[in-house]
Amino acid sequence: MRKAIFIFIAIILVAASIDWIHSCAELKSHKEVFGRYLTYADMYEYKDKDYDYVVRVPSFFTAQPDSLQEEKGRIRFEYGDQWITVVIESYVMHNNGQSLKDGMDSLAQVLYATDRRLGSDYFILSGPQYENDSRIDDYSYYSRFVSRGKLWFVYTMVYPDRYHDHLDRLFKEIDDWQVYEDQHTGISRADSFMLDATRKGHKKKRAVFNNTSYISNKKR
Repeated sequence: MRKAIFIFIAIILVAASIDWIHSCAELKSHKEVFGRYLTYADMYEYKDKDYDYVVRVPSFFTAQPDSLQEEKGRIRFEYGDQWITVVIESYVMHNNGQSLKDGMDSLAQVLYATDRRLGSDYFILSGPQYENDSRIDDYSYYSRFVSRGKLWFVYTMVYPDRYHDHLDRLFKEIDDWQVYEDQHTGISRADSFMLDATRKGHKKKRAVFNNTSYISNKKR
């Protein structure tokens, strides 16, 4: 009788172990499948209707409706399933007269950046994701700020840390992103927009940086 009980317990333990291994294998498989899917996905171009800049986003990401956009110049995309949520967002902000390095140092504090990189006309910040000064467990961000005149154009991604190694294509997309320039004048479309506004006597409104909530009511 006792031997039969031991055998029964052993069978349960083996079955539980197999189920656990299978679950881990499925998780790993999803990362690999997602990585391959991202690698071979078509990249669609989206043009902002206010500042005329363009971003490229994987075809399987969903664009947020314009009716939900609170600020001009902001474009937001999201992909989510039961394993992963990735957000891509681009927006425009005034630099308030700051130099590139001063802006980088200032925003690095605001965004809790743990890594920063300064280029000739851009800087890149990355670190753990926060919302309302609270850390979002297991999520990080990666952002590129490109300077054009009195504006910074921003392309950012928020992603789960465990998928970091499978997002190489999006990291490269952000690293290579530039504000497109007019082929004839060499002036960026964004700069032309600001010059036209100045000539017409339009008043510029000061843009207030808003650390948008990226992962709503989701905890990983």
